[in-house]
Amino acid sequence: MPISIMNNVLIIDDHSIFRQGVKKIISDAFEHVQFGEAESSSEALSKVHKQDWDIIITDINMPGRSGLELIREIKTMNPSLPILVLSIYEEEQMALRALRAGANGYLNKGRAANDLVAAIHKLIEGKKFISEKVAEMLVCEYQNENSNDCIKKLSDREFFVLKRLGDGDTVTEIARNLSLSVKTISTYRSHILIKLGLKNTAQLMAYVRDKYII
Repeated sequence: MPISIMNNVLIIDDHSIFRQGVKKIISDAFEHVQFGEAESSSEALSKVHKQDWDIIITDINMPGRSGLELIREIKTMNPSLPILVLSIYEEEQMALRALRAGANGYLNKGRAANDLVAAIHKLIEGKKFISEKVAEMLVCEYQNENSNDCIKKLSDREFFVLKRLGDGDTVTEIARNLSLSVKTISTYRSHILIKLGLKNTAQLMAYVRDKYII
């Protein structure tokens, strides 16, 4: 039976000010809500182990394990737990990967507060929240599921590193952000270049800009 009320919400984001803003929006729209907060995947998993939640709202870009890896692990623990991704990335950049990881909805952080409330209502009713744009992307993916898309060959971690390199971040900056070693990020970079048939970071940045992500 779909959840008709929402008592416990876990908000996962590494920015405290943003978490407080999400709490304010939810508190204004729903009564008697209790909040939990986490600023990393490891902290979030600990709280999921210890307490039952009605819905999880999570970012993708966090220190350590990415939000995509976190979603998969949470869904392994509790497949019916609704997860809404609230991310800085535009839908065309990350929504399909989030949904494939197990998310029940995806929303860009630039959307209005009432869009967040609408998305939460959908999820606690046992439904999914996707925009018309994402719906069109899902149809296109289904129609071209046998296409040889190089991007699909990338793992979620490789895709995230690709995006950061395309944004102009250095290997050292990405390693610091993900709490990983420079050697590990360099290995991801090498795998990306091989899978995309590119020779260097300059070509990679051009690929991101011209072929896939702005």
